[in-house]
Amino acid sequence: MIFTIRSQVLLLSLTLLSIPYVGYEYVREMERYLRDNLEISLQDTAKILANILNGRPLLFSRKLVDTVREDDPLFVHNLKTPIKLDDNIHDWRDILKLAENYAEKHILKIEEDYQPDSLSFRHLLGNYKGHYYALFIVQDNKIVYRRETDSGVKDVDHLQIVIRDLHQNYHRYLVAPFQPGWVTAYKERDSPYSLITENRIQGTFTETAEGYNLELRIPDNMIGDKLGFAIADVDDTLKRQVKIVIGTSPIQNLETVGKVFTPSSDIEQIIKASEETPGRRIWVLDKQRRVLAKTGELQRSLPQHPLNKFYSLLLPPPSEDFKDSQARAYRLEGQEVHDALKGKASVTWSSTPDEQAIIVSAAHPVKTEGQIVGVVVVQETSNRIQAIQRQAIASLYNKTLLIFLTVTLLLLTFASYLAVRLQRLRNQAEGAIDANGRVTTTHLGSTAQDEIGQLSRTISNNLERLKQYNTYLEGMASRLSHELRTPIAVVRTSLENLEALHSAQDYPYECSNEESQTYLQRAKEGITRLNVLITRLTEATRLEQTLQSAEREQFDLTQLVKSCIASYRLVYPQYTIEDHLTPHTINLQGAPDLIAQMLDKLIANAVDFTQHNHPIIIRLTQQKHQAHLQITNYGKLLPSDIPQEQLFQTMVSLRPQTNNTEPHLGLGLYIVRLIANYHGGQVKASSDKKENATTFTVQLPIL
Repeated sequence: MIFTIRSQVLLLSLTLLSIPYVGYEYVREMERYLRDNLEISLQDTAKILANILNGRPLLFSRKLVDTVREDDPLFVHNLKTPIKLDDNIHDWRDILKLAENYAEKHILKIEEDYQPDSLSFRHLLGNYKGHYYALFIVQDNKIVYRRETDSGVKDVDHLQIVIRDLHQNYHRYLVAPFQPGWVTAYKERDSPYSLITENRIQGTFTETAEGYNLELRIPDNMIGDKLGFAIADVDDTLKRQVKIVIGTSPIQNLETVGKVFTPSSDIEQIIKASEETPGRRIWVLDKQRRVLAKTGELQRSLPQHPLNKFYSLLLPPPSEDFKDSQARAYRLEGQEVHDALKGKASVTWSSTPDEQAIIVSAAHPVKTEGQIVGVVVVQETSNRIQAIQRQAIASLYNKTLLIFLTVTLLLLTFASYLAVRLQRLRNQAEGAIDANGRVTTTHLGSTAQDEIGQLSRTISNNLERLKQYNTYLEGMASRLSHELRTPIAVVRTSLENLEALHSAQDYPYECSNEESQTYLQRAKEGITRLNVLITRLTEATRLEQTLQSAEREQFDLTQLVKSCIASYRLVYPQYTIEDHLTPHTINLQGAPDLIAQMLDKLIANAVDFTQHNHPIIIRLTQQKHQAHLQITNYGKLLPSDIPQEQLFQTMVSLRPQTNNTEPHLGLGLYIVRLIANYHGGQVKASSDKKENATTFTVQLPIL
């Protein structure tokens, strides 16, 4: 399978998916710290509220009676504003969700022919500045009103009220409307039909699609410690017989009437003013674990993310629809309360009955004069931790997804850009050489400074070298034919003359022998010249083989150059050779015989081009970590139309082509470059038009 740059970059970008996994593991690890932080927060809140309530015994001195059954007492909510008695229950909106449901399990009386689900109601009881307010949301499929001619009220739909006042006396009241609207209560006496209007109890009756709503207002000085309500339903308008009665407590027997529990408004105001956090509930208990005040709810509204279904696969979503068994409790039990009553603050984690949430409870004791008089309990679910986790994961995944898409798009765009450039470079490289192998262009047209630009320039340089090499190969035939033509012609003409001499009959023998020696000598000279050409053609190849097997040694370059100069003065006595050598020792690591051969080629080149009345100057200096060897001759300058790199290639010669000179194939400077490169150096050539001088400089690294 062939992977393109785009597919490779796409596969590489998939590694970004490891970021959300690492973040997910981090968020899960963060849960432990969030749990500890939640415990500390609840403990601090409980401690602060307990410190506020410390030393205030009057708040905990209320005379309260323990409840007999948990579902008997009526809990009185402290209202923020008075309830307006009208046909709208909007005033109850803040606590409407706390309304208690009363249905079949609260039946006080029932007839055999009753219809199932014919009656149920929801009830709320509140208190505001001297009045109790009661709300009944009744579900009744048929309402039977009281008639003007009715002397009693127990044969119609009605509300029964049983109250034990502050003097421990019981009173029964009935509310039976004639029609929707304003209603009053009737106090029942010993006789069932002996009624007296009680104007202190007033309310409104409003029909609804499911039944009716009934709102009442009762002065608080009428109510002591017991209060009970019951709704009676009459479905048959002819017989007018009560079919079912559902009550808040068994009010038939005065002794079983449920108790009314009114929380401390002073404590409630204190805890509401001190702490009001969504999803956090605060209780204040007395020594008997009874609830003196409560504020807040455990349920809260959680933000809904559009990708919640996806995030649910990673972490289970927190549910606010859980069963809170303590929501309407009037007494709290638990290990944390037990520990707090013993003077020890503690925290417990417990699951709701439906196991949909975990409730964290922190309790702290309240003291007065060193005695424990109550407990502050602060509760909150662990849903906030899960919500924070989900929000963190949602934020992490959203940002990661955005980064992944952006980076992938950028990488694919960049990969496409690179692919286009490489394809263009490939097409240019393919078109740079024609079907005959000739280089048609050496410039691929990329000026970018990146690796592709460098590659294009490298290919351009290689094409330039290839073109020069092709030019060299094309010119090699003419150069070799020119160099070989003269010795071959000499050999051929000598042989032809010798053949003609031996075939002639009119030449004397003596003359014929002398001329034969002349022709044979010329043929030998031609063969010798051919041998020189062949030797020089193979010289560069032999040198490359020698460089591969040459052994390196340490030697003094200054001493080597001095000895070579002494030899050159003997070989070329007709030329003046000047030396300007450093007096210091210059140590090199390499082959001294190769350095001498390189110097021979440079001196031979200088001798061929120098003027007889000008010297050849040899300089040797040390600059930093390099040795600079310079050979300068005065005479013909380097042509400006030939690149400097071409001077050091094979078969490049600037000498005039004459039949009387020794053959030259342009291998001298090529050999100089090979030896310089072998020693880690380089060679350069330059001309000075003012001085009419040409200088070859060899730079070699020293030890």
